Amino acid sequence: MERNGQRGAVTNFLLLLLAAVLGYGIARNTQTFTGQVASFIMAFGVLTALVSWFQLRLEEQERLERLEFEEVTRAGGAQSLFNTSEAEAYPARRSRELFERVLVPVFTGLVSLGQAYVAYLCWRWIGAPVTPALNSPLLALGLFGGLFILLFMVGQYSTGVARLEGLRLLRPSGNLLLLSAYLCAVTTAVLGAAVAEFPRADLHAARALCLLLGVLAFEGLVAVVLERYRPRVRGKVAHPLYDSRLVGLLSHPEGVFSTAASALDYQFGFKVSDTWFYQFLQRSAGWLFLGQVGLLLLSSSITFVNPGEQALLERFGRPVPGREILNPGLHFTRPWPIDEIRRYRTEQIQSFTVGGIPDESRKDEMAFLWTVSHFKEEFNLLTPSQSAGGDVTDPGLAGRNIPLSFLTVSIPIHY
Repeated sequence: MERNGQRGAVTNFLLLLLAAVLGYGIARNTQTFTGQVASFIMAFGVLTALVSWFQLRLEEQERLERLEFEEVTRAGGAQSLFNTSEAEAYPARRSRELFERVLVPVFTGLVSLGQAYVAYLCWRWIGAPVTPALNSPLLALGLFGGLFILLFMVGQYSTGVARLEGLRLLRPSGNLLLLSAYLCAVTTAVLGAAVAEFPRADLHAARALCLLLGVLAFEGLVAVVLERYRPRVRGKVAHPLYDSRLVGLLSHPEGVFSTAASALDYQFGFKVSDTWFYQFLQRSAGWLFLGQVGLLLLSSSITFVNPGEQALLERFGRPVPGREILNPGLHFTRPWPIDEIRRYRTEQIQSFTVGGIPDESRKDEMAFLWTVSHFKEEFNLLTPSQSAGGDVTDPGLAGRNIPLSFLTVSIPIHY
């Protein structure tokens, strides 16, 4: 069983590595921010899967050591073992404990710092949305779709096997496989939106993934700090520090109901999870959520333009032919983010001042004195003096000293 677990851990590691490398290559080719940020998240998952596999090997060596000790004990050779120290008698267990006590927290802290740094760089790197230059859009969609199916199937199998005794360390890499599958699905949706000429979906999704990476980094750092104060009981199996609970929640959202059911049963003293209402809520939670999302999208398709306003109707970032301008009244549009409304008060006099930013606290003053500043901020202008003569833009005047005038102006403009 343990050997099968090691093969499963290696398989998870190789699949995550394949998904990270292949996903990054496709994302670079299609110029999608979402795919590249998702590949960075998968890359950190590769490191976690590698450490999980190594810890699984240490536990396998400890198991073999325990079996060997039991065999020696039955053969009557335990007396010599009792004359040695515990570290000498159980070197594999000592190595595993040292790995969990020292190397795992250090690894988790370094990975969390790396995630925070990459999230910061990606947030600054993401610029204005651009339509991906898709040379083969069907091929890109097919590859990400294939990655989604492969990662999802193997991830479901790994997380299921991880429930067996001795294979709990398959859970971190299995959860990361499921998360990577969902990231591939999001990237596929973004590519479809880009083909439909909605490039801003890539920007929004990429920034959401940057926030996710930052939250994962924060969770890891908090876990490392709390690990120092966690009570340790000898013989009790601890939760792997690098196994993110947030990743587990995202990969298995149905686990929220089982956790809530256990908490409610304990709190009320009877099986709340067996009541008809809880069973109905558990069965219909997905449909209720979709209904809420549908109502939210439906509400965004109803627009009321106030009197004195006009609105610009954009579809996928471009004005809608024949309906560019919406006059005051009730209008029906396509739900967000397909259609967007930009409101302007066209019947109100707009104004701005050239030369400075007015001070609102002095707007009611009737007299303006030159000795008193009546602007929050003034902008001084340099202009060529009239005594320079000729056209100051003439290239023949290059290298000559032209007299300049230093002006302070205040020109209110109304429109």
